[in-house]
This record gives sequence, structure tokens and C-alpha cells, in this order.
Amino acid sequence: MPRKHQPKRVIVLGIGGNSMSIADALDEINLAAGGQPRYELAGFLDDAPGLRETLFCGRPVLGSVRDATRFNDCYFINGIASAGGFRNRAAIATRSGVPPERFETIVHPRAVIARNARVGRGCAIMANAVICPAAIVADHVLILQNTTVNHDAVIEAHTAVSAGVTILGHVRIGQGAYIGGGVSIAPHVKIGAGALLGMGAVVIRDVAPGLVVAGNPAREIKSTRQAGTQK
Repeated sequence: MPRKHQPKRVIVLGIGGNSMSIADALDEINLAAGGQPRYELAGFLDDAPGLRETLFCGRPVLGSVRDATRFNDCYFINGIASAGGFRNRAAIATRSGVPPERFETIVHPRAVIARNARVGRGCAIMANAVICPAAIVADHVLILQNTTVNHDAVIEAHTAVSAGVTILGHVRIGQGAYIGGGVSIAPHVKIGAGALLGMGAVVIRDVAPGLVVAGNPAREIKSTRQAGTQK
């Protein structure tokens, strides 16, 4: 007899709104697959105290991020990407101890990715996001709902892109940046590593690494090093 299809077991790192969106995407992928679901959401891992054995989105919190190596049959996706803690995304992936091949890329069925666009390992692309031709999305990038990444744009690893963002052609976003909700970035602009673009910013000039900018047109507010981060 043919072997029964076994869905991939997935664990999401972190609990919060982004992880909730990832859980929803997994459910939608399974619905689109009909009678052979592709994924089983095994649960979540989060470092906040007192969460073990509680439920989030109806699934258990299985432990802390460092417990990831206990789950050898699972694949992982990083859902931790708040404006306060975005610079920790790379460290979280490292702290998990999960080898690169065990990070899964999750693409919502209502997302559109051009045939010659490139999306790396461990990415999460949410509903109605559009990745246009010749765009490059590196490993561990989170792209939330209704965001457009236009042609020839490059988003480097561990960057978080919020909902409703417009990234126009030939933009380059450095590693570990945070792009707030509703941001628009003009063509050919370069965003430095670790920069934060505040909600609704209209970015028409390059942004140096580690800066916080906001407004229309976007202006420097401070350095993320001055602002500090939350874990």
C-alpha cells in the first residue's frame, strides 16, 4: 500500500501578532491543499517566563527558544520581529541551535511571488504580499500582509517588513532592518543594516545603518543604539 502522506511538523519561535499570522498562514496552506495538509503546527517556543504548557492559538508553548534542539522531527520559523526587539532576530535563530536546513519558508496561499524572484530559507510571506520579478528576499525575512516588493529590490537576511509597505524598484535593505507599517521607499534608495523606518515614513533618501527615521519625507530621529532594544 502507498505510504500515507505525513505533514511537516512546524514550531514557531515566539508568541505575538506575527506568530499568530504565521499560524493562520499554515492553516490556510492546509486548506488550500485539500485532503493532504502540508503542515502540522506542533506549537511555539518563547523565552518569556511562565508560558510553558500554556496555549497560544490553540497550540502549546513547548518551552524556550533553546529547547528547539529537543524537537528533531520539527521544522522552525522565526516569528519574533517587534519594533522593540527586531535587532534580536539573528541572535534568536542562532540561540535556537537549529541547523539552517531545519528552517522552513512559509508562503501564504494569497501571496504572489514572481517566477524569477528569489526567496531564501526561513522566510514568512503573509497574505496579499507581492514579490515582483527579479526581487531577492534573503534568509529569515518576515514580510507581512499587503506589502509589495518591487522589481530588482533586495532585502537582506533577518529583516522584518510590516504590513502595507511599498518597496519600489532597485531598493536595497540591509540585514536586520525593521520597516514599519505603511512605509513607502522610493526607487534606488539604500537602507542600512539595523535601521528602523517608523510607521508611515516616506523614504526618499538613503538611510545609514542603525538609524531611526520617520515622517514625510523621512528624517533621522535617533540611532537604534541610543534607543535600546527589548529581548
